[in-house]
Formats: sequence, C-alpha cells, structure tokens
Amino acid sequence: MLFTRVLTAAALVVVLFYSISFAESSLMAMAFLGVCMMLAGTEFIALRWHVIDGFGHTQFPRPPFRKEHFGIGLLYALSLPVYYAGELHFGANDARALGLVFAWMAFCMILGSAFFYRREIDLEFATHKLMNGLAGVAYIAIPGLTMFKLSQISIPDAPRGIALYFSLAVVLMGDTGGYFAGRLFGRTPLIPKVSPKKTLEGAAGGLLFSCLTGVFLCLYFHLPFHWGTAAVFATLAGLAGQIGDLAESALKRAANCKDSGNLLPGHGGMLDRIDALLFGVPFSYLVFLFIS
Repeated sequence: MLFTRVLTAAALVVVLFYSISFAESSLMAMAFLGVCMMLAGTEFIALRWHVIDGFGHTQFPRPPFRKEHFGIGLLYALSLPVYYAGELHFGANDARALGLVFAWMAFCMILGSAFFYRREIDLEFATHKLMNGLAGVAYIAIPGLTMFKLSQISIPDAPRGIALYFSLAVVLMGDTGGYFAGRLFGRTPLIPKVSPKKTLEGAAGGLLFSCLTGVFLCLYFHLPFHWGTAAVFATLAGLAGQIGDLAESALKRAANCKDSGNLLPGHGGMLDRIDALLFGVPFSYLVFLFIS
C-alpha cells in the first residue's frame, strides 16, 4: 500500500514538473491540469448527487460513479482548452480569453438546465443537482484555471513555473506540517463535527510550516518581494488551504463516505489530494497579480 502510494505521488510530481518547467509549450500543462480537474469534478458531483439521491444516510467507502458524473467533470476541465484557444486567438493576458471562458460556462449552464429538467421527474431534485453542478464551476473550474494562469507567470531570474510551485509548496507543506504537529501535540479538537482528528495545535503547526516554507522559497529563489511579505502571504495561503481541506471533509461527511473516490492508486480520490489547493491556490494567484 505504501509503495503504491509513493509511486503514484512520484508519478504525479514528475508529470507536473515536466509539463510546467520543461515542455516546449503550455499545452502539456493544460492537459495535465485538465485531467486533474476532470477527476476532481467527477468526484465532487458524485458526492453531492449521492446526497441528493437520498443515499447520504448509508455509509459508503466512496460514492458510486456514473457516466453523468464524468460528463460534468469533463465540462469543468474543458474550460482550460477554451481559455487556451482564447489565448492563441486573442493573445496572452487578453481579457477576451477570459470572456470566452465565461461564455463557455454560460453555455454549460444552459445545457445543464435542459438536461436536468428533461431527465428528472422531480423538479426539486433537478434544481438541487443543477445548482450543485454550477457550484462546481466555482469549486473546481475556477481554481483549475488559476493554477494554469499561475504556471504562466514569469519572474525574472527564477525557475519557470515558480509562482505555481510556491503556491503548491506553502499549501502542501502546511498540510504536512499540520499532520505531524497534530500527531505530536494535538489536544484540542478543531471542528469535531467535520473532522474529528484535526486539532487547533495541528492547525497552528500547519500555518507555521506554511510560513517557513514561504520565507525559505522567497530567500532561496530571490523572489521579487520582501521575506516578511512572503511570510504573511504564505501563512494566509496556508490558512485558505486548511479551510479547503475542512470544506472537502464536510462534503464527504455529508455524503457519509470515507474517500471522494478510488481513482488514484493508494491515495483515494483526486479531490482528496487537491482539496486544500482548491482554496489556497486561487488566493495565491490574487496575491501574485499584485506583487509579481
């Protein structure tokens, strides 16, 4: 089990680094992030529809997947190639490329309305499913797009993709630090109804790890902002990541499921792995817009 877990993580890291830092174009980064978005979106919709269909009272190891779930996950992921096509046509950093994404989301909303209200007999169920599908735009599609945008930010004399790596590192190291701090010092429950094992001490340790990671990366790569700014930035990004982790835990608890899926060998679901990033990375993107 441990070997499978490590092997899967190593494969993901290798593909990420190659697609962001070494691929000749951003096409491979778009494809990699798009696959992650599709899998996470599939799991999110499966969790929510599992509850809406009335199965949240029964404990499942993971929600069952249907072809409709994968279809909606694919629609989320397609926002990336739509944006990429907009960049090619209008030019990088052109607002019209984002406008094309908004048009795509509006089209998906119209398509979803027609699908749900034609397919579901109960209008209340149809409305709940449609609203949860639209929520996935904010929860899955927009964070995925910000990850892609972060990978394109260029900082002089710094490695290609450093803005994205910085954002991933402060969130993931905070998650790792929170785990070990909680194991060693955890006494006070954080939010027992959502995640019984998480503690205030673990959360504080996670923020400390995020802060130290941000300061180290700022100084080591000579990023264009003060190390004090990096400390505050990284701490807040780590806090956003912790909230994202708790939010996904609440989704699973509402669905009475242990994992969001089993699509990643040894890790469970994609949503389980990127839940903190879905909140932490968009915050990082907003900060990088102003300080880079």
